Formats: sequence, structure tokens, C-alpha cells
Amino acid sequence: MPTLTQDRLWSEAVILEAPSRVLRVQSTRDAYLCLKNHWPLAEGEAKSEALAVCDRVIEGADEPDAARAAFIKAAEEAQFRVNSWTGS
Repeated sequence: MPTLTQDRLWSEAVILEAPSRVLRVQSTRDAYLCLKNHWPLAEGEAKSEALAVCDRVIEGADEPDAARAAFIKAAEEAQFRVNSWTGS
């Protein structure tokens, strides 16, 4: 588990919509905690990859938007409706 004291902000927040909730995720730390604590799927290929990318980003080995892209794939895998302000 990475040390979550250093956050890496994204270029744009991701808004996830499900029938019973809306989640706004704007950083790698937010994504990591969301995947660990609030995810509807216990397992999934995209979820596992997103967690691994978040680890690398928090450790400084990758760029924050890599975590954002992996998180969006995991959200799609979990059947969230994914939105952002610009649609990207």
C-alpha cells in the first residue's frame, strides 16, 4: 500500500454516477481510496490495474493523468456512468 500523504491532482475531476450515489474524484489519492473503500466490485482486471497505476503515481513513478485514465477504465468496468466537465 502506498504512503497516501502525497497527493497527485488530476488535470480534471471525474464524476461517477450510480443509481444510489455520485462520487467526485479529483486526485490519485481520492481514486485509490475510492477503489479500496467504496467500489462495488471486489475484484476486476481494470480495478487491479488502476490500483497499480495509482501506486506508481503516488510514488512519483508515473504521471497523475495515467491514474485518471486507469480509474476511468475501472469505473466503466464497474458500470458507473462516467462524466467530467469537458467530457474527456
